[in-house]
Amino acid sequence: MSTLYSTRHQKGQSILSLGVVLIVIAVLVLGLLSIEVNRLVLAKQQLQSAADAAALAGAATLASSDNLDPSDAQDQASYTALNTFQKNQVLGRALSMATIGGSSSSDHIDISFLDPHDNNAIVAPGDPKGKIVQITANVTFSPLFAFLGSRTYPINAVSNGGVPNLDVVLCFDMSGSIDDQTPVTFIRRRWNNNRIQYDIPSTRAGSPVQPSAKGHIYDIIGPPATGTRVNGAYPQFLSLSNQSDVRWPLVFSEQANVTGSAVGLRGSPNVGRPPGNCPPGNAGIGNQYTYTDLVVNIDGNNTFGGLNIDGYNFPDVATLVEAARGNLDTNANYVNSRANTSLPNIQPKAGYQAKYFELAARQLHPLVDAQEAASDFFTIMNTNTDGHFGLVSFADAAGANANSTQSLSNIDSNYNPGGTGNFATPQIILDPAATVTNYETIINILPNTRATTGTNIGDALDEAVTQLKTRNRPGTKRAVVLFTDGQPTVGGPLNSDPWTNARRAAQNAKAEGIAVYTIGLAQNPEIIPGETQILNDTNPSTTNGGIAAIAGNGGKFFLVTRTSDLRKTFENIARQLVQLVK
Repeated sequence: MSTLYSTRHQKGQSILSLGVVLIVIAVLVLGLLSIEVNRLVLAKQQLQSAADAAALAGAATLASSDNLDPSDAQDQASYTALNTFQKNQVLGRALSMATIGGSSSSDHIDISFLDPHDNNAIVAPGDPKGKIVQITANVTFSPLFAFLGSRTYPINAVSNGGVPNLDVVLCFDMSGSIDDQTPVTFIRRRWNNNRIQYDIPSTRAGSPVQPSAKGHIYDIIGPPATGTRVNGAYPQFLSLSNQSDVRWPLVFSEQANVTGSAVGLRGSPNVGRPPGNCPPGNAGIGNQYTYTDLVVNIDGNNTFGGLNIDGYNFPDVATLVEAARGNLDTNANYVNSRANTSLPNIQPKAGYQAKYFELAARQLHPLVDAQEAASDFFTIMNTNTDGHFGLVSFADAAGANANSTQSLSNIDSNYNPGGTGNFATPQIILDPAATVTNYETIINILPNTRATTGTNIGDALDEAVTQLKTRNRPGTKRAVVLFTDGQPTVGGPLNSDPWTNARRAAQNAKAEGIAVYTIGLAQNPEIIPGETQILNDTNPSTTNGGIAAIAGNGGKFFLVTRTSDLRKTFENIARQLVQLVK
């Protein structure tokens, strides 16, 4: 009996011991498994953080890139995302060897660009609709303990980085001074001894006579700090070269008094209608400050040195004058205008006048520089952000719509034979529709803007604020970029005083929570105090402050003294407008 009891007792102890051992083993396994689970959770957390960092870094690069090519911009964003990912670790293991793309057994990231307007669909490489950077991060997880196997397991994390929706309106100055740095030549075209003669008038009185009228418009005429409204291309407003506030006036006249009698230098209305413009009789030279034509030096030099391009020959300023008048387009014009008397070696050819105006348009400075910088701004924003855009061009007033024009005299209001033209003053209005950014419309219409009349900053800003108030997308970040090369000279509609009018518009921007970024291009030192006073971001006074400061909401003022810095300034504003979102 005792032996049986002893045997049973021993068996019970063995079973109990085995149970204890099994429990210990189970607890140990569960503990080890818990460690591995915790390691796996930590690995995924660290991988997610690395993916987040890579996505945001890629989005930041995309948003702040000044690259005009979407493919290059996305390549830069991908490189930055990879570089950021490689600087991270997972469970103490560096990811420095990670690549873009790879197998399930290697550390790598897959990068996609998504279209936020198409349910975040993946777009093809280089597609500018790809505004969101998506990172799919992949690494291998190796268990610590052999009982879980010696194999590795892939884990991954997905993260998106992007920028906020932006609604931005550009106010673009088309006032007369915007082409004051255009290289030109003033010409007195006259009939002398059976031939046309081309004289360059003097610009200053004195003995000897001071420099001749060739070079930049501003330097020749010497206008006040606000600039001159005399333009290199149509509409030219030539009589404004003789205003009372001009230091070195030049007198435009189709007729100049010579020895007491009126002699037509440009031609009377009967014989001077384009394209002929043949001066009647033996015209005298007028006086040394009189001129009949203003032409753009299409080679870009202060003294025109000649240019032969696309089959059109412009050897001298005389050819520029006759081409601008339309006298070289047909043989009949060439003969009837008497251009043949002084330009015997020029062969008339259809398109001479159009070619002159095409080449002249490339030299309208700083207008061309501003057009190019603004176009690049829109391209950068369109490539790198989810932006919708508006444009308000302005001179005496802001344009009303995309087809707005001003009817103005081509040469001067006192010279009817020169005819009139319709000059574009477009306003491109924001569209809240998801796929309508206005990008293509704006960059195609910007090059058509021309220097025209005065500077009504308040009207332009008021129109921009109205757009952003009534046509914005819900939840967007809104901003106005105001570019001008001057200061307000025209009032209305908010106040008849030009400066008060502009400040009232800035107050309306503040009330709507809209930032105003102001760019003041100072072509001459005299304009800097006035521009700074009206555009600054430091004085918020509604009576004597600056537009950027009055509007608040983070707007900034940029003073630009070199046209070569315009693009950098627009890029700077683009960077300030973007902020990353997860």
